[in-house]
Formats: sequence, C-alpha cells, structure tokens
Amino acid sequence: MALNWKSLAKLGLIPPEAWDAVIPHGHLLARVGGHDAVALNPQPIPPLEARTGADLMRGVLLTSIIIVGGKDGGARALLEEVDDWCGTGWPRRWPWPTPPKGWDDGQVFAAAAVTAAGLAAQYDHDADMQEALGKAAEMLMDRAAG
Repeated sequence: MALNWKSLAKLGLIPPEAWDAVIPHGHLLARVGGHDAVALNPQPIPPLEARTGADLMRGVLLTSIIIVGGKDGGARALLEEVDDWCGTGWPRRWPWPTPPKGWDDGQVFAAAAVTAAGLAAQYDHDADMQEALGKAAEMLMDRAAG
C-alpha cells in the first residue's frame, strides 16, 4: 500500500462525528440498538484495538525521547522500537497475558500508523524525528495492511 505519512496525518484531522456517515454511532442507533454507552456519550467510542494502538504509539514516542534524554538518537530509538513491533511476529506462544479472543492486530497497527503520522505532522521542530515518525507510520500501515 503506497500511502505516505502525510496522507495518514490528514485522516487524523477528520472529526469523529464525520465517521457517523460511514459507521453510525449516533442517537438513532442508541435508541434502536439499545446501546446505552453510546446514548450516554454521543461521541463515537473507538474500538479497543484502535485506542490501544494509538496509546502504544504515543508511549513508544515518549519512551524513545526519554531513553536518549532529549539528545541525539531519539529518532533511531523510535525506529528500532517500531521495527521490533512490526517484525516477523512472535515465533512461539504469546507471553502472558495474551491478547483477548478476536483481537484485531490490523486495527492496532492502523491506529498506531495514523497516530504516528499525526505526530509527524506536528513535530516540525526536529526534522530527524519528523522523518522517523513518518517512516514509522509507513511501516505500521504496511503491517496493518497485511
């Protein structure tokens, strides 16, 4: 898939309400479908996998900055971590705790890719880190696609 990080960053700018046209989560679905959580919160609730992927990507960025103490090498640490994350996969059994049954890895990686692209778009004060975040977004999107 030939999406670059700048295209992915644009997806992150779409307001959550716009996705109701594609995947309805509004008040009508709450009344008809009986989804009380949606009725209490009219904003769409993201899937657990997507929220987890976004949180993991932010954590990876913060960790890579903390590891190097804000000095040179944060971009390299970030790419090494994302490369480990996108690698060939776990060769044996998953370590405990295992992901829940029905866990969709693709959503985790797609959300992490959009988050990395959004962070890259905002990280214009350090060209090396911006490039690393962009490359990480592309690696994560490739992993999400298959």
